[in-house]
Amino acid sequence: MNRRSLGALIALNLVLVIALAMVSLTAQPAAAQFGGGSDYIMISGQVTGRQSQNVVYVVETNSARMIALFFNSANNQLSVIGGRDLGRDSRATGGGR
Repeated sequence: MNRRSLGALIALNLVLVIALAMVSLTAQPAAAQFGGGSDYIMISGQVTGRQSQNVVYVVETNSARMIALFFNSANNQLSVIGGRDLGRDSRATGGGR
């Protein structure tokens, strides 16, 4: 490797490091959550006996409420199955002591 190509590689590496620093330091955090101040957990799973449908559970962690949704991959649509208050369920079974 000659001096000219070594110098070019060093210059290229410096440009790439500067670009990486700019991208990582200026990126804003994602704000895709609705309902201001709430945190959500989504859990997906397969449904026994249904080939084209999967279930998605969405839990709102501040109030411990959950909804269950079916995702039908045949037509790319979500449909609500139902919802539960996990905090109330936990207290009713003695798990919230």
